[in-house]
Amino acid sequence: MGESTAANVTLNGNNGAVATVRSIPTADRLQRELGASSLSLSDMLEEVESALGKVEFPAPSGAERLAEAARYALLGGGKRVRPILVMACAQALGVPVDRVMQTACAIELIHTNSLIVDDLPAMDNHAKRRGRPTLHRLYGDDIAILAGCALLSEAQRLILEDQPGAAELRNRLLREVLEATGTAGMVGGQFLDVTKYRPSDRDDLERMQMLKTGSLILACVRCGTLLADNRTYRAFDRFAESLGSLFQVVDDILDETGKARWLGKIPGSDRRAGKLTHVTMFGLRTARERAKELHEDCLASLEEIASTVPGPVGPLREMADMVYRREK
Repeated sequence: MGESTAANVTLNGNNGAVATVRSIPTADRLQRELGASSLSLSDMLEEVESALGKVEFPAPSGAERLAEAARYALLGGGKRVRPILVMACAQALGVPVDRVMQTACAIELIHTNSLIVDDLPAMDNHAKRRGRPTLHRLYGDDIAILAGCALLSEAQRLILEDQPGAAELRNRLLREVLEATGTAGMVGGQFLDVTKYRPSDRDDLERMQMLKTGSLILACVRCGTLLADNRTYRAFDRFAESLGSLFQVVDDILDETGKARWLGKIPGSDRRAGKLTHVTMFGLRTARERAKELHEDCLASLEEIASTVPGPVGPLREMADMVYRREK
């Protein structure tokens, strides 16, 4: 932030009211409090990988292979976009990332389950995920499904038992995540995808894709702000919505232009499957223009956020850039 900052600043809450961010320090004090502990995107990736490595799946005697399968899926690498979003939003509001780590990890467990389900033969039937054999190819469909259930259960336990904070806050966090991943969110979007729903126009396509991908990204951002200030904010929501749409548009582009060794699948699979995407509906050029527009929307929201929050928004900018420029 610039010169000295007042003790309280305001952001527009998601209900249109003006909310106060508690105890915003002066710039000098902020530098002392956050400077040494402020984490970059790469720092956050290291922190979340370390935390995920410590997640346990207690299993009775004879069921050790189930825990092994869950850990195989969880620790297969990846960009960790979702947990880092939780961490980066909390840090922007002045909260150390270690205070939000349990919820961040929980969301990654839920996301990992969604990948297991996506990869199953009854869904997309992928042979590889992140350069490794998919879970069902190694352990079988039955164990893969059970491992996904284990991930969902442990995710909820992490929020309800291990996340610091009042019970009311933990319940609100879990409600936010479950709404984003249920029939009104990710699962509903996946249903539209697998049943070959035919969007009527770009808005309808982006509605479907927001359900499938963007709803959980929005929940990540909201969990970060809830953990920091027990509120959600419109500027953060706008950033999340643009980022979620951008993520899916870039996915559509990569399905058409990416290389098999990056994607873990044969490029052009969406077109061959008859799925409607930004590329199959509007062409590659228009899809790239839409991605550029959404990236600019992300940056515009971050400019607004940066003018009011006490912490750094640099990691959030890096995240938007990474999603926009990714190749896999």
